[in-house]
Amino acid sequence: MTSPESESTLAYAADLTREDVTALEMFLNTQLGRVYEVVGETGETSFAMQSLLILVSDSAGFLQALLRLEQPDSWQRAAIVREWQRLRSTAHPFNHCEGFNHDRWWKQVRHYDAADERAEEERIIRLADEAVLDEGPAPAE
Repeated sequence: MTSPESESTLAYAADLTREDVTALEMFLNTQLGRVYEVVGETGETSFAMQSLLILVSDSAGFLQALLRLEQPDSWQRAAIVREWQRLRSTAHPFNHCEGFNHDRWWKQVRHYDAADERAEEERIIRLADEAVLDEGPAPAE
């Protein structure tokens, strides 16, 4: 189940496409590459930039593999949300740069699909109800 807004704003990870991942990875590589050119090829900051580029590549590659699954298991669905959010959060500080896709990358994706969102809301309500029941009746004054 996908969101009705899946053509523009991402609401659920189920709406992600492999093209979304590729575009975000390319955007990040461009921005990080630009910073890397300024930093240079030696020193601690350079090593940090290299590590960040590797993490982006690994995260995008893992996400691409997960998106190939037709019926992802619950842990895979959670990993899709997490990996997308990781990439999106990495790109977010560059939201002022040319190429940042505000429609697709601005909003935080918290659930795989609407069914997962409803299940989470029901779980929270159930836990809240249980907490109220555990407290018992208010003491008489």
